[in-house]
Amino acid sequence: MKILFTRFPLESALGGAETQTLSLMEGLQKRGKDIVFAGSCSILLRLSREHGIETVDKHIGPPPVTMWSAFSFLWRRKAMRQKLESLLDEIPGVNAIIMLSLSEKLLLTPLALKRGIRVYWVEHDKTGRWLKSNPWLPQLKALSLNVLTIAVSDLSRKLYEEMGWSPQTIVAIPNGIDTNRFAGIVRKQDKTDTLFVGTAARLSWEKGVDLLIEAVRDERAMDLTIVGRGRDEQSIRKQLDDHPRMRLLQGETEFKAFFESIDVFVLPSREHDPFGLVVAEAMSVGIPVIVTDVCGIAGYLTHGENAIIVKAGSVPALRSALNLLRDPEERAALGAAGEAFAREHFTLEKMINRYEEVLS
Repeated sequence: MKILFTRFPLESALGGAETQTLSLMEGLQKRGKDIVFAGSCSILLRLSREHGIETVDKHIGPPPVTMWSAFSFLWRRKAMRQKLESLLDEIPGVNAIIMLSLSEKLLLTPLALKRGIRVYWVEHDKTGRWLKSNPWLPQLKALSLNVLTIAVSDLSRKLYEEMGWSPQTIVAIPNGIDTNRFAGIVRKQDKTDTLFVGTAARLSWEKGVDLLIEAVRDERAMDLTIVGRGRDEQSIRKQLDDHPRMRLLQGETEFKAFFESIDVFVLPSREHDPFGLVVAEAMSVGIPVIVTDVCGIAGYLTHGENAIIVKAGSVPALRSALNLLRDPEERAALGAAGEAFAREHFTLEKMINRYEEVLS
């Protein structure tokens, strides 16, 4: 079986979507599938080559996800469609295409279906205004009836159904993690009363990192480490304002060392966060986690049993949850339950098994 993966993003950055796509391509290739990646995502092009996956570097223009690009798509789409059709000619024998970006979902889907190629859409991105108010959404919904859409959480699946997707044409497959990635990690045994809190997220409004800073700022004996980059980096640094117990590290930070240094991991998203891969990774090494109710992963977790789930956008809720986890015994119990759950439900093997089911 020959499977083509495509991604033509507005900008290329290493995030959960890229990590999961690479893991999926590798996993399917190891199981005997012929995998090709094509697109303009420089991150995935580089990583695919490094991992022995065939690539086709193809640029078709920006996707219709901003006001101007959605408007100009009206006259750009003909040339974009021609480039995508030539792509199919360059890669003969494709049985299925897994599409990750809006451009090819709108333009390549009809071309592929006409050739008898099965089409799958994977939805890693949040369902924000860029999609809900997009003038091309009606066309996208019409095309969705002829493909299988794969959301990365039940929460995302429900949101797409609310936008008009048929329940018969969309499934949820949770993201999977490499449980061996952090093998040998040694959690710190701190003898002080300080609670070491960590988060790793893109520095943008929807991720809610500013809310977590406010929740920690005036708390006694609480330390915060933030790992991330993003357009709000300057405002986040200003908010930290040389606070002695809060720091911002860049995105290339070694995650094994980061996980070894914290007692609690928090994902404080204030808007729809499709899954929350780093939460599953933290859980897999026994770190207790706090997530908001708009995180996709929260839909699989049980509050008070294997995670703490709080209302999104609430500083008091985050502060209360953090203070609850000052108790070492509470942290140990939550961390152990979370680790067992993550290692049972969020593995790469389970994710790849589900994809093989839908591909067959």
